[in-house]
Amino acid sequence: MHTFRSGEREKVEIIAGLLQQAGYRISRIREEENKFVVTARLEGRSMIEGERERIKGIVEHFGIEEWTHE
Repeated sequence: MHTFRSGEREKVEIIAGLLQQAGYRISRIREEENKFVVTARLEGRSMIEGERERIKGIVEHFGIEEWTHE
């Protein structure tokens, strides 16, 4: 599971859309402590090799403030 936080809703929406197209299940975007938060979970498959690196590239490209993963 990945969690993304940003003060800009549009950035979180873009990340959510990209990951949804890649087969992730996306939570509703919610607001917590003046940041927008969304979680993404890869359903039915184990983590694809190199997936964290690809997501890291997206996070860096869009300037997402916080990214955590389990």
